[in-house]
Amino acid sequence: MTFRHKACRLTVEALWALLALALPFTSFPLVARLTGSSMVAPAALLPLGALMVLWFLPQLWQGARLPRLILPLLAFAGAGLLSTFLSYFLPLPLFREIPPYRQQIEALATLAMGMGFYLLTTLWTGDPERRRAFLRWVNRSGVILIAAALAQALFWRLNGAYPQWMDTLQTWLVTHELYPARASAVAFEPSWLAHQLNMLYLPWWLAASLRNESVHRWRLGFLTAERLLLLGGLASLVVSVSRVGLLALVLMIAALLFGGALRLMAWMQDHLTRRSRAQGFTRTFLRAAVGAAIILLVGALVLGIFAGSAIALRRFDPRMEKFFDIRVLLVKGSFLAYANQLVFAERLIFWQAGWQVFNDHPLFGVGMGNVGYFFPRTLSAFSWNLTEVSTLMYHLNIIPNAKSLWVRLLAETGALGFSCFLVWLILQGWTARQLLTSRQALSGTIGLTGLLLLTGLIAEGFSVDTFGLPYYWITLALVSGAAFDKGVES
Repeated sequence: MTFRHKACRLTVEALWALLALALPFTSFPLVARLTGSSMVAPAALLPLGALMVLWFLPQLWQGARLPRLILPLLAFAGAGLLSTFLSYFLPLPLFREIPPYRQQIEALATLAMGMGFYLLTTLWTGDPERRRAFLRWVNRSGVILIAAALAQALFWRLNGAYPQWMDTLQTWLVTHELYPARASAVAFEPSWLAHQLNMLYLPWWLAASLRNESVHRWRLGFLTAERLLLLGGLASLVVSVSRVGLLALVLMIAALLFGGALRLMAWMQDHLTRRSRAQGFTRTFLRAAVGAAIILLVGALVLGIFAGSAIALRRFDPRMEKFFDIRVLLVKGSFLAYANQLVFAERLIFWQAGWQVFNDHPLFGVGMGNVGYFFPRTLSAFSWNLTEVSTLMYHLNIIPNAKSLWVRLLAETGALGFSCFLVWLILQGWTARQLLTSRQALSGTIGLTGLLLLTGLIAEGFSVDTFGLPYYWITLALVSGAAFDKGVES
């Protein structure tokens, strides 16, 4: 290998390491000054762009192939472009004299950014050694995330305030100040910290821990790096006090329990079939009774975990103090009033407004980035009494958003775009399920990671609505890369 080729390879590997280490940072003051936006992840500026130019495009030029899994995603991108083009034929309302093209460019740019992470990571992790190396760097970035989150929680717990050096460090690394009583690590806000954990770190660490897999050589008996990181990640999620984040974790645990229950049910039914002397209807009844008993038991366990989490959350989250107080539901019959006492009504209001936009434009939606322009028409009468809504609509010079990926997809790209995106996710789930049967241990672990990610995304899709955060793109790209390497698609 020539010096030039070796230097190029080392440069590309260094950029991948930098991209992984930048993942905990969802905003960065220097990036904000360069781009004019406080929401751009630094991993999307230098590493992503450089890798696209130095490695991805040359690989395609040399004949590298991408998996067929990208086809529904490309169809979704096409649907988004079509919806945006057709929006110029709609009577688009004005809002704060903010030009629609600016919102559209930002929305399409974040989608291109997310797809860039997906395509780049898919091609890179198609090689097993590169996949392992990348996951090692992901683990190292997780150490940064955990250390920052637990340090914030510890200082707040001990002193009821953050030390001056921590506030100063925050201004250097993040475009938002620290949150009282809630850890945000180096993310823009606590809910984004929970999003990072649930969309990349926790699914991988949980899957690796359950399957006794590690990408590091270090082991100490039962302990692996991933198991230690899992404990730190769970603690970081708790101190973020993100309710949707904790719900996503409960859903992932529920998926694991139901998966285990299905395997147990199949084993017990097979055992009964071979051991029981009963025939015909009696044997079928026994198998159905065993299955129903296991499913009911697991369902009760999941409900218990959910209720226990809600009770525990009441102890350190003032927003949840009235979670079990349903008198407002009985007296007023208004779920919005109940949500308001949980400081959750604002999200429901924006979901409802976005859903109404979809009802008015069901086929193609209103175009990428345009949903907020319609909110003054679709917000309910109740919403105008809420402080956050009135502040946003009357004082802030920004366009409101749907605060939900699912609602945004429906409102901005219509049934066409939503269907394409949903098909892509379903195919990713099918691929992840196929990887579970792989003889290669890491591929099976990544398959389980993908399934956990998709389960958590159900809840996280009601918290974050941007395409620009790289976490679920990267996790799904690991699934695509592992499947491509194993020929699952062919």
